[in-house]
Amino acid sequence: MLALQRLPDMMLALLYIAATAHALAPTAVPTRVDVAIAGGGLGGLAACAAMRARGIDAHCFEAAGELLRGSTGTGIMISANGMSALGAVDRRLPAAMRARGVRITSQKITKYGADGAEEKSVSMDATTFKDTFGHDQYNIAWSSAHEALADVVPPEVVHCGRAVAGATAAEGGVDVAFVDGSSVRAKLLVGADGIGSKVRSLVATGDDAPRYSGQLLWNAIVDSAALPLHGPGEVSFATTGVDGRAILAFDAGGGKTSWYLTLPATEAPRSAAAIADGSFGGFGRPGSTADLEASFARFPDALACLAATPPAEIFERRLGDRPPLGSWTGLDGRVVVIGDAAHPMVPSQGQGTMVTWEDAADLAALVAAEGASPAATKAFAARRGKRCDMVQKYSAASYMGKTSPTRQPRKIFSMLGNFRRIKQMYSWKHTLDELPGEPFARWAWSGPVVRD
Repeated sequence: MLALQRLPDMMLALLYIAATAHALAPTAVPTRVDVAIAGGGLGGLAACAAMRARGIDAHCFEAAGELLRGSTGTGIMISANGMSALGAVDRRLPAAMRARGVRITSQKITKYGADGAEEKSVSMDATTFKDTFGHDQYNIAWSSAHEALADVVPPEVVHCGRAVAGATAAEGGVDVAFVDGSSVRAKLLVGADGIGSKVRSLVATGDDAPRYSGQLLWNAIVDSAALPLHGPGEVSFATTGVDGRAILAFDAGGGKTSWYLTLPATEAPRSAAAIADGSFGGFGRPGSTADLEASFARFPDALACLAATPPAEIFERRLGDRPPLGSWTGLDGRVVVIGDAAHPMVPSQGQGTMVTWEDAADLAALVAAEGASPAATKAFAARRGKRCDMVQKYSAASYMGKTSPTRQPRKIFSMLGNFRRIKQMYSWKHTLDELPGEPFARWAWSGPVVRD
């Protein structure tokens, strides 16, 4: 039975879904804004929503011609820190994400040998996450999360087809130029334009090339009825006796399953050739599944993922990150980067989006307190750098399918170290302010915790 305290959340979320209207007509670029945000993805929309909730004139400038582009083949695991961040971005977002996603109630981990024989399988109760960290875990399709964010950002402040070409210092701010020839003057420019960020080039110095891990990833979202690899609300993960070769499938809500297969490049000679000739990456590369079919030949679950998915809907990429920035700000603090533009991560822990939402909430709170000024961006960079560096390093070190120690005491030390890091990641709370509409306690260090 639905608990009475959940009714307001569910009613809000259903109203959002019913009122969704995402066909954004081209909007004129304003001449001046307080904050120009490059990128209309999960980070850019969250930053825009968080700032506008605090009365800041923030606008998103998205390179793509349309804001919502359908499935990316990706699912998101919203851990406790992500849900806390969403509540600090906009109080309506946790309910909207829960309505579109699914509560995770169990996790199954299976260890296979290289010959495909099952060696061990453990199921864990995931309903204890709320007691431990303050929130249940919810899984959701990337596109559904994007829609939920778009619902809380006024369409007139999202400008599509506006790829950033560059920026220059101006009196009291920065002039942002777009590829189409238009421009806007802003007090601040926020780069939320992803791992290939143009804005990052304004703040990065030295060698800033991507650092590839040597691991490759294929993923897709399909109907759960076509791929019964998990139960309702379940995450299923398997290692396969080869370091870096793994199978992940989970309930993504809405009758969808999100699956991921990883291989070390040494297990993927055809893909290595495609990397060399520049054809690797994106959706539907001809022959993209050949290495998977060969390497996972003894693993029916992996083969079932491929059989259930049209090749054109399988996304592939090289996993990696980029070196930590010496500074997250540029142009005397008038430019700042967040999310993947600042600290891209190997997706082993599902934390890339979570820390991006943390960035959005903290940056908005600091801009509300300090104004759209260098003081806000420099305080933000100082506050966020150490945490994001920790999560980035742990994500790279704990890649999917990593072979774990089997002998004591290394095994127990590894387990304790992993739990400590997970607790550090999941226990984050927004503490800088409370959103308008609630008892306001700026700098009270006791921000809102939106509980399920």
